[in-house]
Amino acid sequence: MKITEKRVKGKRVYEVKGYLGDYTDEFGKVHKKMFHRNYASSKEAKLEFERAKTQFKKFKVSGQRVQKQPKFSDVYAVWLKTYRLGVKESTLNRVEGLFRIHITPYLGEMYMNEITWQVCERAVLKWRKELAEFNKAKQYAGLVFRTAQKMGAIISNPMELVDVPEQAKDFSVAEDRNFWTGDELAIFLDAVDRFNANDKRHRYDRPALFYLLATTGMRKGELIALTWGDISFSRSTVTINKTMTRKKDNSQTVGTPKTRNAYRTLKLEPDTLDRLKAYRRNLRTIPKANETVFKSMKGGYMSLMTPNHWLDSLIKKLDIPRITVHGLRHTFASVQIAQGIEPKALQLQMGHSDIKITLNIYAHLTQDQVAASVFNISDTIRPKKNVRVN
Repeated sequence: MKITEKRVKGKRVYEVKGYLGDYTDEFGKVHKKMFHRNYASSKEAKLEFERAKTQFKKFKVSGQRVQKQPKFSDVYAVWLKTYRLGVKESTLNRVEGLFRIHITPYLGEMYMNEITWQVCERAVLKWRKELAEFNKAKQYAGLVFRTAQKMGAIISNPMELVDVPEQAKDFSVAEDRNFWTGDELAIFLDAVDRFNANDKRHRYDRPALFYLLATTGMRKGELIALTWGDISFSRSTVTINKTMTRKKDNSQTVGTPKTRNAYRTLKLEPDTLDRLKAYRRNLRTIPKANETVFKSMKGGYMSLMTPNHWLDSLIKKLDIPRITVHGLRHTFASVQIAQGIEPKALQLQMGHSDIKITLNIYAHLTQDQVAASVFNISDTIRPKKNVRVN
């Protein structure tokens, strides 16, 4: 082992080089395993070398073989083969995009045994500027390093040594709310009916779509995947057992719901049923049970972007805040909370996998909702009439 003091980008570092031992690769060839990294102090460099040497001996005793200096991108490819077996295609697309856009451009061409915790920290700080949920990039990159450990390419996981705090929030600044009050929702739904009545084409699908979203809290993908067989007009219910997602080529496909709790049957309000019935009556042919309720102009799957465009075009004509289609789901939850729904009942209605997700909705209550929900303490502490005080 040799420790050398030097300067890198104006900073003093201690370079440690040393021989850890021989190893046999996956092809049966014997190689020398070297250790070469930079540290902030001579003491740290010596400790890390000794730790690496101890870990290397454990790998040899356990019979694990060491790959010859793979790059991060090589190990990522190994990790991805296993990871893709246990996730939905939509999730896989999202994670692959995270690696393609943020992670591999920074780490991809680096050799695994040359990536220090300082390199990882710089990467995470960069992601912190680019991503709201930058810790997800850190988490996934850490899984690749863990795979490299299993392969014997590295001794320790440098990403585990990185601690970068979340962005400090200015709580004095109000966040843009992505939901409406009950009054604002009423204005919107009234406008949906009025605009449809005045439209020469009489798009009965639009009132049916927005009433379903607003009065059930279902997800947009769940709504677009609905078939007529999922709706029971006699029982006034809708059953959710699938969702519309995107494949790797960005085309749409019907898949299983997001979570186990997402399989659910919801009660339909009379107003929503009326609009569904009107929509069904005005179709050119009687739909089959396996036909999707909402379709594109050509008769295929409705685009996941279509409700977004419809919503934006309607909001522009009204004096209400702009929200997203997902904001209608939050609006439903907010209105239910204002009406005093129990958290567990709301969880089941929304199809949340964890009650914590449901409880987080309560953090977005408006001041009026908070004031209406808090008990008046003065009613409790005010002396009762006709009570004698000694």
